[in-house]
Amino acid sequence: MFLFFTEAIKKGVVDKTGRWLGHPYDFLVEPLGEAYPKISALVISKGFFTKRYAVVPWTNIQRTNEQFHIKVSGDTLEYKESYYEEPESAVRKHVLDQQVVDTFNRKVVRVNDVHFLKVDNDLRVAHVDIGLRGMVRRLGWQPFIDSIVKFLNPHAVYLTKEGFLAWKFVQPLSVHPDKGTIQLNVSQAQLKSIPPPDLSEMLMELDLYQRAALMKSLDIGTRVEIITEMDMKHQRELIGALDAKTNATLFESMPSDEAADLLGELPRRDADRILSQIGTKKSKKLSQLLSHKSKSAGGLMTTEFITLNNDITVGGAIEHIKKLQTTAETIYYAYIVDAENKLEGSVTFKHLLVEPLEKKVADIMQTKPPSVHVDDSAKEVAYLIDKYNLLAVPVIDHERVIQGIITIDDVLSLVIAETWGKKTGLL
Repeated sequence: MFLFFTEAIKKGVVDKTGRWLGHPYDFLVEPLGEAYPKISALVISKGFFTKRYAVVPWTNIQRTNEQFHIKVSGDTLEYKESYYEEPESAVRKHVLDQQVVDTFNRKVVRVNDVHFLKVDNDLRVAHVDIGLRGMVRRLGWQPFIDSIVKFLNPHAVYLTKEGFLAWKFVQPLSVHPDKGTIQLNVSQAQLKSIPPPDLSEMLMELDLYQRAALMKSLDIGTRVEIITEMDMKHQRELIGALDAKTNATLFESMPSDEAADLLGELPRRDADRILSQIGTKKSKKLSQLLSHKSKSAGGLMTTEFITLNNDITVGGAIEHIKKLQTTAETIYYAYIVDAENKLEGSVTFKHLLVEPLEKKVADIMQTKPPSVHVDDSAKEVAYLIDKYNLLAVPVIDHERVIQGIITIDDVLSLVIAETWGKKTGLL
């Protein structure tokens, strides 16, 4: 048997003597991390301008048919100004009319009603209703609207298709008032299973305060993936809404080229403050990148890449790459350098896998690979990548010392931004 929240609050509440106590005001819920959490208590209110609330544990609920019958006398109930304490959750307070993350359909939705499942004398949260009919029911117009729709079109989708979302796919977005974080009530694995581009779009449906709160509640890897999918305008807004400690951790973990691009778009004072709060090594990298023009090869490059000594073997190179693959921008290419870090050649990871382990990398590398100078324009970089069908191109200085690499996605993002800007008249 199912029961809507809007139906439940219309039922009466009577005590053990049959005395009328009022209507339910809210329902407290056991930890929301469960797939279908139990209702743990019923809340009764009294007063009009100044409400006070009494909490009746569900163990004291005797029957839930036409009315809610409680096992104790109404005189024993204690009415207070507040009826829940963290980490308790309440259906009306924390779920109804709130925005939630639909982790199944990968979007943010608003809850119009809550669907309870009645099992014996227990109630469990089964679904949230995000459909139009749920909103109509909530307003008390369902009988009237249903009769009109049936008269006009008895087979209307409105009458048959419910906007139900199973609770196990729901992620409530209640913001902690002091910590400023979203209180995640289900496993983060559900959110992490959503591709970063979809997560980024979902964040755009939230207000800035909620965006910042949700970001702070996620692990750092997911934060980086999300913010790098946003356009620059929303990146700037989000950085402005986050606290200094969160920003420092974020910039410390972002790819250097992405971090430098974002820093370059921030006010100088804000950028300097962030640079002063992150590690010295990363700060130097970002300062170096910021010294280049944004649309030059130096401004596009990342300083996170793989180099190999010219005397290393294939087996040694593979072991070296295994250790570095989590910190490098790409492992499609490794670049062979001499003792002074001058570029001598490049090798693909594919070639390393098929060659004998004892063979010298210098014997299989591409000598004098295509490269760009730090001062070359973005157009020159794009031309070279297209000409040689590269996934990444090394950036060198006048002495052929490798400074970084530019990956194809960085060039593509710039070209798309410029093209779109011209079409819309923004550039």
